[in-house]
Amino acid sequence: MKKFNNFESAFNWVDSIVKKTNEQAIEDVAKQTYEDSKEFIYIDTQTMYDSGENSDFKGGYVLIKAPQVRWLYYTSGLTPHKNKSAVPQWFERTKIENMDSYIKMYKNIFNKNKG
Repeated sequence: MKKFNNFESAFNWVDSIVKKTNEQAIEDVAKQTYEDSKEFIYIDTQTMYDSGENSDFKGGYVLIKAPQVRWLYYTSGLTPHKNKSAVPQWFERTKIENMDSYIKMYKNIFNKNKG
């Protein structure tokens, strides 16, 4: 168990671990979310999904840039063609299905960083 001389040194240690963990976890979770979203995204063309490969994962942003994405994301009642499990607002569904694994990813990175 780590021992500290005072509250400030303990706080600084925790703060440095959280910052380091956030830097790693934000990128890792964004990349994993992008990969997991393939299960629920409308993939009439692979190009639409692939447009997200250049997202700002380091900043935690997943951006699918194909022209039809906004319309597909917010329009309900569509019948998927190639991906039968596709749903509108696929990132919300991805988050619901995988939140436990994203939390586990964060915890693993945190535990690795705290040593």
